[in-house]
Amino acid sequence: MSLTSPHLPAVGLVAQLSKEDRDTLSSYGSFHLANPGDTLIAEGVPHGKLFFIISGLLHARRDDEGRDILLGAINQGEWVGEVDLFDPASAVCSVIAIEPSQYWMVTRQDLEDFINNYPAAGIQILIGVASTLGRRIRGVTKKLAEQTELASIRNSLFQG
Repeated sequence: MSLTSPHLPAVGLVAQLSKEDRDTLSSYGSFHLANPGDTLIAEGVPHGKLFFIISGLLHARRDDEGRDILLGAINQGEWVGEVDLFDPASAVCSVIAIEPSQYWMVTRQDLEDFINNYPAAGIQILIGVASTLGRRIRGVTKKLAEQTELASIRNSLFQG
């Protein structure tokens, strides 16, 4: 597999940017390839980077007391790494390539430089990343509510 283009394509959350803004944003980060099994983000390790998936499939996974839990699939046009980018700490999960994938990566400092130099495009990127965060938080909240409801049902069955 080889890099298809050293430019961000008009997919996913960067599709709203003009070609000129996408090309400029491209220059603030770097393009990479991942083979199946490659880890982009390791759970428990801070990374301070934002990743944009250009092609391929990745999985977000979390280790829960020795059990490997699939949190979700990450597809073309999606961001990963947004939590650590805004709240630098240990990564909450691992992100692993499932199939050959191409991605673009930017550090927090480089993203801040882009936002300061190109505020209109930077705001669009921040809104897209915030939308991703919101969607993922909503999904986790829904799963927690379902688990709480199931636990309540189990308790009532065993107590009844």
